[in-house]
Amino acid sequence: ASIVISLSSDSLTGMWLAVVPAALLNQNFSVCKALFSDYIDEAGGTDADKAGAVGKLGMAVGFSFMVGPILASALISDYRRALLLSAAITAASSVFLLLLPTPSRLSRQQRGGGGGGSSSAGLTGFLSLPVLKLRGAQLLMLVRLKMALAFHMFAPVWQVSIRARFDFGPRDHAQFMGLVGLTYALSQGFIAKPLVRSFGDKVSRLLLLCILVLGGARPVALYTQSVGVVYACYVPMVIALGVMNTAITTAASRLAQKEQLGGFYGVMESVENVAGMVGPALGGLLARVDGFPATLAAVVCFYAAAFVLVALFFSTHVSGAAAAEAAAGAAA
Repeated sequence: ASIVISLSSDSLTGMWLAVVPAALLNQNFSVCKALFSDYIDEAGGTDADKAGAVGKLGMAVGFSFMVGPILASALISDYRRALLLSAAITAASSVFLLLLPTPSRLSRQQRGGGGGGSSSAGLTGFLSLPVLKLRGAQLLMLVRLKMALAFHMFAPVWQVSIRARFDFGPRDHAQFMGLVGLTYALSQGFIAKPLVRSFGDKVSRLLLLCILVLGGARPVALYTQSVGVVYACYVPMVIALGVMNTAITTAASRLAQKEQLGGFYGVMESVENVAGMVGPALGGLLARVDGFPATLAAVVCFYAAAFVLVALFFSTHVSGAAAAEAAAGAAA
C-alpha cells in the first residue's frame, strides 16, 4: 500500500500518507522473532539457541542494509524505478511466507481464550498480557523506550551534520549504510550469541558496556572533522546496538511464556514505534531552539537513564526473575 501511494503521488502529503501503512504493518521482524522462538522451543533449544536465531535474523537485516543502498546507487537512476523494484522484491519475498512451517500451538482453551471473542476483547487481552505485569518486562520496555528515543532524536541532527561536514551525496550514503549493514550483520551472526553466552547470568554487564559505547561514541561522531573517525565510531556503535538488541530479545524470551511471547515482542516493537514518532520531532525541536548541543545532551541523558536502570534493576527483576521461573518449572 505504501508503494502504491508513493507511485500515485509525488507530493509531501503523499509521502506522509505512504508512511502510515508501513508503520502499521511493518512488524515482520518481531513476528519472525516470536516464530523462531516457537521453533526452538519445539526443538528443545536453549536461550543461547534463541540468541543465535535472532542473530541470524539480524544478520539478514544487516546484509539487506548493506546491499540495498549499494544496488540502488549503482543500478537505479530515479525514484519511480526504485519503487517498482521495491514492489517486485516485496511480492517475491511474500511467496516465501507460504513455505514457512506452522509451529504447534496450545489450544485456545489452554491459552485461556474462548471460541468467539470479539476484536475488542482480543485487544484488551493483548494489552493485559500477564507478562506485562512483571517488573522485569516493564524494565525492558522502559530501557527499550529510552534507547529508541535517544536513537531517533539523534537521527535528524546526524543527517544534517554529516552532509554539512563532508558533503555526503547518494553514493557516500550508500557506502556508509553498506558499512553499517555489514557491521550489523557480522555483529548479529558472529558476535552477539558468543557474547550473550559468555556473560551468562551477568548479561547486565554486557548491556552496560553496550550503552557506554552507544552514548560515548555519538558525541565524537557528531563533532569530528574526519570521516575516518566517523566510520571508526560507527563500527563499535553498530556492534553494540546489535549485541544489545539480541541480549534484550533473549531476556524477553526468558520472561514470557510461549503463548505470550509474540504479544510481548509486539508490545516492545510498539514502544519503539512510539519513540520513532516522537524522537525525530523532539530532536529537531531541540536543535532548532539551541542547536546540536541541546539535542546531543538530551540523547546522552537518555542513554545515562538507561544505564542507571540496567545497573540498578536488571539483575534483580530480569535475570533473577527468569532464573526463579526456570527453577520453579524444573521443580514442577
